[in-house]
Amino acid sequence: MKLRWTSRELHPRHVFRISRARRREVRNVFVHIEHAGVTGYGEASPNAFYDETWERVGEKLEAARDWLETLELSTSADIERAWQEAWHWLAPSRAAQCAVDVALWDWLARREEKTVAELVWGKAPVAVETFCTIGLSTPEELEEKLDELEGFPRIKIKSDAAASMETVRRVRARSEALIAVDANCAWSDHDLPVLAKGFARFGVDFIEQPLPVEEDDALPAECALPIFADESCVTEADVERVAERFDGFNIKLVKCGGITPARRMVRRGRALGRKLMVGCMLESSVLIAAGAAIAQGTDYADLDGAWLLADDPFTGWIFERGVLRPPSATGLGVAPRFYLRDHAPGG
Repeated sequence: MKLRWTSRELHPRHVFRISRARRREVRNVFVHIEHAGVTGYGEASPNAFYDETWERVGEKLEAARDWLETLELSTSADIERAWQEAWHWLAPSRAAQCAVDVALWDWLARREEKTVAELVWGKAPVAVETFCTIGLSTPEELEEKLDELEGFPRIKIKSDAAASMETVRRVRARSEALIAVDANCAWSDHDLPVLAKGFARFGVDFIEQPLPVEEDDALPAECALPIFADESCVTEADVERVAERFDGFNIKLVKCGGITPARRMVRRGRALGRKLMVGCMLESSVLIAAGAAIAQGTDYADLDGAWLLADDPFTGWIFERGVLRPPSATGLGVAPRFYLRDHAPGG
């Protein structure tokens, strides 16, 4: 299989703020794997919080180039095997592993003239309602975002150390959407059960990652709202531990290493009786399509990453007012909007 890859700077339509960072741009890595006239696409959205950079992803992809040229795929079981083998060259970058894994699923599905969802779950994909995120905002920015989100079915609100309920109050006054609140680890100085009762009065559905990872043991045994893990659940090795403390967990393909482990996380989470969500970073339609395939097996989806971008370089699942609808194409259903310049081998 012939590997090609490129990195590209992407820009959100609005400055994106969470409790620990603000983003005016990201630089993602795009992978093309070609064999027998079929091309599969993959993507990595490296995040410094997990010690990932686009440069490191590129280095690891180059390390795996010769191995990929010897790879042969016929079934999804072959992708499971390839996922394990690839780690020898791609470690410690789960982002690089994700990009390769997604491209392999896309390639095999296209060759079989099926969708990735059909390969993963054995059934055709259906539309997915996604949370659309309101980052930390000024009052003026919030009004603009609420105008944009009018009629959307699900809204996620980012919170910070202030844990203010004002944004939730204003959203609820204008929207009947299902609401989640994501603290991104920022609420160490607050009484979580008291906060949860307050947010519950506004009809919030759940709270995501209220405390830093190292404070998981401080989570209350009882709370007025379900608590989901995000930063506390990085790879499938974390599932058993978070299931003991959290009511649910967020699966992000770029954190866990792609579609292959994400499917296993869904199955294990179901067996443990936990609620499940598939999430994203700021990502193009490639990773959003991969996430939408996994979302066929989860309770929630937070897959607005491409919708938040001003310059998505791919087409894919069709976003209609908070609902992702599957395209008719095979594989992931994605296609590049324009030529993406590739890095030469070693470059």
